[in-house]
Amino acid sequence: MKALNTGHPEKMLFASLRAALHQRKVEADCFLKATEKDWRECYSLAVRQGVAALAWEGIERLPAGCTPPLNVKLSWALYENEQKENYRKHCQAAAEITKLLAEHGIATAVLKGVGLSRLYPVPAHREGGDIDIYTYSADKSKMTDEQANRLADKLLLEQGAIMGDPQSRKHSNCSFKGISIENHNMFLHVAACKTSLIADQWLKEHFANETIQVHEGEYEIHVTSIDFDAVFIPMHAAHHYGQGLSLKHLCDWALLLKQNDMRLPKEPDDKYFTRSINVLTQLCNQYLGLTIPITEDSKLADCM
Repeated sequence: MKALNTGHPEKMLFASLRAALHQRKVEADCFLKATEKDWRECYSLAVRQGVAALAWEGIERLPAGCTPPLNVKLSWALYENEQKENYRKHCQAAAEITKLLAEHGIATAVLKGVGLSRLYPVPAHREGGDIDIYTYSADKSKMTDEQANRLADKLLLEQGAIMGDPQSRKHSNCSFKGISIENHNMFLHVAACKTSLIADQWLKEHFANETIQVHEGEYEIHVTSIDFDAVFIPMHAAHHYGQGLSLKHLCDWALLLKQNDMRLPKEPDDKYFTRSINVLTQLCNQYLGLTIPITEDSKLADCM
């Protein structure tokens, strides 16, 4: 999301997302004069930004006379249905990995992805790509966290996973049943900047996980806590900011704030971290219907 163009298709998409995120009526005015070209561009933009399934909730709330042309509506509905199946596969794979590693003394926590889906009005509408897991020792008297992380890779290979070339110090990567898996030994790129190092240390000190049921209770996984995510998610998004922040990242942050009673995190105490969360929050206020008071640092959001 390098530059927020607010043409007609973009306004349509944001209106759909606001309706979905807040479970309210759609602001239908911007749909009244939408052309078929507007609708095609709106749908294409939603797919590129990873929010088409979520936006579909808003589209379904449109009154008669404002709905998309049949060809666009069918494409959108098919995409939403495919996303539901993709979500099921991600939940199943995460649960299988969680169970496999637990049997060998390795604790796990799913980062982002299906873990954050619990915040969404329809969990299956949180679109996923990779499955990111943090692996560590369940009993440090028997195995260190580093040993647990390496053993996790070995066990996944034994289950038929295809290990990829090392791409990062913070995680290995492999393909497990056709799904890309990132096995994390740390949370952030600590070499990127001092703020990342400070935030990673804070995350390690305040790490907590919880067990949740996903896909309507069919699968069980371990995920990071809401307080942890309130720091991890904006820092993760900040790493993507220069390359292009996606609307999916922004929706994650908006729903975390709603879950956290609209409270911005106070820690870690670092001005660059504060600036990052203010920028993200300003964007959520401006485009996703949040109303959270923030500092002047938010003016940086206008540089997008």
